[in-house]
Amino acid sequence: MIKKKSVSDYQYLIVGGTTKAATTSLFAYLSAHPSICAASFKETRFFLDSDYPLPSKFRFKGDVEEYNQLFTDCEENQIRLESTPDYLYCSSALERIATFLPNAKLVFSLREPISRLVSWYRFAVQIGRLPKSLNFDDYAESLLKDTKQDKVLRDMNHSNLPQYMQALQQGCYSGYLKRYIDKLGELRIHTLFFEELAENPLNVLIDICKFAGIDPDFYSDYTFKVTNRTETMRNSGVHNRYRTLRFKVRKWTHNKPIIHKPLRAIRKAIEPLYLRLNTRTEEADSISDKTRSKLVAYFRPDVDVLSKLIGKKPPWQPFE
Repeated sequence: MIKKKSVSDYQYLIVGGTTKAATTSLFAYLSAHPSICAASFKETRFFLDSDYPLPSKFRFKGDVEEYNQLFTDCEENQIRLESTPDYLYCSSALERIATFLPNAKLVFSLREPISRLVSWYRFAVQIGRLPKSLNFDDYAESLLKDTKQDKVLRDMNHSNLPQYMQALQQGCYSGYLKRYIDKLGELRIHTLFFEELAENPLNVLIDICKFAGIDPDFYSDYTFKVTNRTETMRNSGVHNRYRTLRFKVRKWTHNKPIIHKPLRAIRKAIEPLYLRLNTRTEEADSISDKTRSKLVAYFRPDVDVLSKLIGKKPPWQPFE
């Protein structure tokens, strides 16, 4: 009798961060590879703490074998893929991955922290978490005003604050990334930059394939499309209800392929039309020279540490 495999027997490729760094597009590109089997939805959040401020259907409660329920249509020899950006910020997720997934490798996509903060601001306005009357300068100033609280938040990993209120300190990547490297070793960690993925996705995917040990030739004629782009919404209330409905449907159908696959195909067909109807021309978010200088000063020490940690300098113009 053949023994049924447990969660720890499989190989995994986990895209672990950061937020607002094209992890959805990266997940889509990797999902297409025949050697990879993706989770039934992108952001499982399985290994996050139960009180981490993000919802999910499955959370680790002591039985890691529940993780198998997220990979319902995989062949035994395929690498299992998931993407939860916030794993980067959760030390408990690191401990659980280290304990239960000995064959996992992790990819971290990092983005120039000021542009990432702007993206978080736009996203929070888009979903109605911040008022449209609040400009970016005031948003950034509100996050910069209390550096003591910022240090406490970083030491705690996370808090009950919503993500967009933690976006400043979560742009300091080196401390979070160092924990993963120290725990898992450099050979199990691959770091890439959002800006390089946007400019030359083929080169980035070839590097990831080499890291994962799969054939990079698959991407030689692959069409790279950007997904989950942050848009400027006409009606943020409607968009928030749409996102809630999408999450609920995915939550209850993800492990029911007969239902999930047709609904996903329908969503892919109608979502572009919905976005055309509920988006407006994007307006540039202005940043005063004063605020930009403060943000550069805030992030520069961490960028310097990050460069030494990963052995390469990020292609981030404000810090060159």
